[in-house]
Amino acid sequence: MFPDIIKKIPARDYKIDGLEVHVDHTPISTIYFVRAEKEVVFPLHAHAAQWTIVVSGSCTFTANGESKTYSAGETYFIPAGLKHQITLHAGYSEFDYVDDPLDGEIGAKKFD
Repeated sequence: MFPDIIKKIPARDYKIDGLEVHVDHTPISTIYFVRAEKEVVFPLHAHAAQWTIVVSGSCTFTANGESKTYSAGETYFIPAGLKHQITLHAGYSEFDYVDDPLDGEIGAKKFD
């Protein structure tokens, strides 16, 4: 699904079958390219502010007891520290911009 220029970006192994994630850290942010061949459920979590563009398929985002499904061409914003859960449906892909240059690494912003 991803073009070769994205496949050059280092992959992060979440140890989840059917999930492909490429991560690029910049001096001010972290950029993710995510693809799910199968349904993937991420449990309740929080992190720095994130803006997501849905490239293909759909996902279901749940926060504060409310769920919303986003499809290809839509975007959504997650405020920093908002506890949320997300389900990526089979065939889903997205681009994420996270307001933390160390997101997912040692030294990343902490949100409990």
